[in-house]
This record gives sequence, C-alpha cells and structure tokens, in this order.
Amino acid sequence: QIGITAYTDAIQRYVLRGLLDRLVALASEKKGLSKAEVLRHVGLEGISADNLRAVDASPSKPVVNWPVLPWNEASHANAEALWKHQHTLLLRELPSILSGKGSGDVLSGLLRKCVALEDDHATRVYKSKSRDDARGAATVPGYKEAHIAAEKDLVVLAAKEEAESVKKDVGLVEAAMGLESSVVRSRL
Repeated sequence: QIGITAYTDAIQRYVLRGLLDRLVALASEKKGLSKAEVLRHVGLEGISADNLRAVDASPSKPVVNWPVLPWNEASHANAEALWKHQHTLLLRELPSILSGKGSGDVLSGLLRKCVALEDDHATRVYKSKSRDDARGAATVPGYKEAHIAAEKDLVVLAAKEEAESVKKDVGLVEAAMGLESSVVRSRL
C-alpha cells in the first residue's frame, strides 16, 4: 500500500504541477479572470465534484512505442505535448484527487491538493535525510562531522523552497481570479 500511495502521489504531483504551470502562465498574462475562463483554458469546463465519473479520458493505445531514451520522448521538448499528456492523466486522476472532498469547487480542490502534495514531499525528503543522519551517526564513527545535517542539506532545502514556490504560485493564480487564498485558509 505504501508503494501505491507513493506512486499515486508522484503521478498527481506531475499532473497538478502541469496544471499549476498553465494557470500561472495565464494569470501572468491576465488579471480578473473568471472561473469559467480559467476552467476552459485548462480543459476542465463542465467538470464538477458531482460528475467526476463522467470524465472521459482518451483510451490507452493498444501498442505503445517507447522511445530509446526518456529524453527522446516528443513531449520532453514540446510544452503543448507535455500538457496534453498531463491533462490526460489529470482527467484520469480527478476522482482520486478529489475523492471525499464533497461537492466543492474543482479548481480550488486541485490547487489545495497540489500544495498538500508539495508540502508532503518536502516533509518526506527532510524525514528521509534525518533518518539517514540518525542511522549514520549510530553506525559510522565521525559521521556527524563529515556529513551535512538534514536542516542544512541542499536537497532538503530545495524541496522546502519548491513547496514554498508552489504556495506562492497558487496565491498568484487565486489573486488573478479574485479569490481568497485557499493556501492560507486550509493551512495545508
């Protein structure tokens, strides 16, 4: 179950970050956006928490052609192809992302989930490094003196900064739509 949760979180982070990138680009261009305009821009118009099962994503292909190397994937160099892939996965993940959230605003729910996943990722990175520090100090003489503590580790700090950046981006999108910040309200 832990592995399934980790994999699901990774997929959802990928699609929600793609959604957030599109929303930030739109919010940077225009202010005073209507919710309908935003939903149309990201291909989520007509979708509500009540009709998630009705979302029809394109079916899987019967034959998959894998690139020789991941960076040879067409979407790697093409922002629209990347978004198309993220959007397809987003539509498939919507019921899972918004399950148990009640009938609320889909966009706000997605933004809250994006922030929650980034916060969770940063926390897990910190905890992992902290556990390594504790095990290393208990088993390797001089470990503390030779290794950077979790609080100062560049990877840990980068994950924390990324989570903060996502919160700021969500705030930018909400401000462009004239919404109260769900980041502050939910304290995720």
